[in-house]
Amino acid sequence: MKKWLNVTMAALFAGVGVCTLALAGCGENKNGGSDDPVIFNGGIVCDVGDDIIFANGFKSDEIQTMSTYKDYASSTHLSSVKKSALVNDTFTSPNDVKNIKNEVTGFGNMYTFAYGDHVYYAAPNKHKTSSNAYVFSYVSFFRAGFDGSDEKELFTTNSYDSAKAVVRALKFQKYGYLIVFDGTNLTIENLDTLTKKVVENVTSVAIPRESESWNGKIYYTQNKTNSQTSGNDAFAYEVESGKSKSLENSVGWTATFVGRSEDDVFYTLTNIDNSVTKTYVCSAGEFDKHTFNTCGKVFYSAAIDDVYSVGNNGMDKYEGYVFSSSLSGNEQILYMQNSADEAQVILKNGDYSNILFTYGDLVYYSTTNGISYFSLSNQQATNVVENMTINGEKIGYDFYKDGSLKNIYFYAQRVYAEDDETAEDERDTNYYLYTKYADGQGQARLMGKTVK
Repeated sequence: MKKWLNVTMAALFAGVGVCTLALAGCGENKNGGSDDPVIFNGGIVCDVGDDIIFANGFKSDEIQTMSTYKDYASSTHLSSVKKSALVNDTFTSPNDVKNIKNEVTGFGNMYTFAYGDHVYYAAPNKHKTSSNAYVFSYVSFFRAGFDGSDEKELFTTNSYDSAKAVVRALKFQKYGYLIVFDGTNLTIENLDTLTKKVVENVTSVAIPRESESWNGKIYYTQNKTNSQTSGNDAFAYEVESGKSKSLENSVGWTATFVGRSEDDVFYTLTNIDNSVTKTYVCSAGEFDKHTFNTCGKVFYSAAIDDVYSVGNNGMDKYEGYVFSSSLSGNEQILYMQNSADEAQVILKNGDYSNILFTYGDLVYYSTTNGISYFSLSNQQATNVVENMTINGEKIGYDFYKDGSLKNIYFYAQRVYAEDDETAEDERDTNYYLYTKYADGQGQARLMGKTVK
């Protein structure tokens, strides 16, 4: 087998931003139970044994009618294929791609993972409002058996702001949890007991990424109900007890959570008399001892977003964080090395579309026509996918048995061979799932089943 980035399992576990140790043996059994890991491969695929479970295609979110929903479902449904059936061909779908569930799963707010005996997935809401109207922009979360049987809806959001929303599948102690912040409400669903807690009117959250170690607490803020008092309120919700504890905040200060890596929590602080916003970082355990003003240290001189941890025990000198922030009004990707005093710009506005994930010292990101990674060790960018019309927001990944990164999965418009005689206006413009070696070697292989 092709292998690269040969790192130890211990090093992988320390490297965050992607699934690591918990997924090293993903899907080797399907027995369920509290000892099972949450199998997360980026949110668009699940690597379960010999099977890859995925949304066959991708569509825009502009569903207005049930007729449109059904039309989208003809290509964006939940599917599965055996790894042994994949062909080394950019133009040809595998022969035995199975339609597991005829729900629209390939869309902007898609999210897929496996836990125990079930695959979990998101789909646009199909419930009517009290005025007999559909609001497809809300999101419904389901679970089903790996063959699509025994489907159960877990819950549907009452709103959904894609710019603010955070969705995570996490394990703490013996239970798995689906945690959804829809931009207004925070929902925590216990995947073993199927009980849930809903916290309303939430303004920001700090939730770790999938497979990170964490303390079982979710941090969130709410506006004060007393309009005579400035500032806001912050809380820590314990998933085990199901209770929230108030965190101490100085009067007149507004705290906004902007990211989290394991138990390092990032937030901004603004005062009613001070328009300057800085980003602070504080260890979660310190919130019980300090106010927001005294807990953290200044991390960056402006507001940040999309915080990812980089480096691992095998690459100590590169440990730190990458994040996005606006410099002179333009969004940039910066790297704050743990041993450095200042952040370094590694990708300028226009060089990238979205940060996708990190692995060791590599930062994977999308561009206008492909996917690349930036190496912090050699300060160079490498193209992985080029000259394809891709969806630059959704990507998946899987690993070799030793835990090293193997493949990436991405959605792109169908590729036609140079000698294909299909007329331009008759070509299939849907987005289908492709896979490619994560180091960029080889060719992209079509996984989804085309509809034309």
